[in-house]
Amino acid sequence: MITILYVTNVQHFTVKQYGTLVAIQMVTSIMVYIPAGKIADRVGRKPFVIATFFSFALFPLAIVAASSFAVIVLAFMIGGLREIGEPARKAMIVDLAQDNMRARSIGLYYLVRSLSITPAAAIGGLLWSISPQVPFIVAGAIGLIGTVVFAITVEEKYAS
Repeated sequence: MITILYVTNVQHFTVKQYGTLVAIQMVTSIMVYIPAGKIADRVGRKPFVIATFFSFALFPLAIVAASSFAVIVLAFMIGGLREIGEPARKAMIVDLAQDNMRARSIGLYYLVRSLSITPAAAIGGLLWSISPQVPFIVAGAIGLIGTVVFAITVEEKYAS
């Protein structure tokens, strides 16, 4: 994973510190996952999905911006917030599928998603050769664009 290489080799945090950061990220994810899903069912899913996409976009940018352990802790908390809209996003995907085709539709969704991100590692490696920060900046920019596109184009009725 490119994140561990960046955090340990470029920012010079220890592997032990990286393990602590991942633990912080996971605790943050666990703390927000269920409450966010319940709230999203009451107030609407779209804001939570947008929050997830925004967190995905902000996480790599926050890692690059981190200049101390305290700041990188905040970056990994942002990384944990990527789960805030996951229950809503997954429910949205399931709801869009026809009842008799749900399993196939979900399987197809994950196949297409997995195939579309397969080249990411190679592209990230090429971008790293320009500068270690470039893959993170590009990922953040693409994430922000995707967040805006989702926010503008997906109607609330399809997100609820």
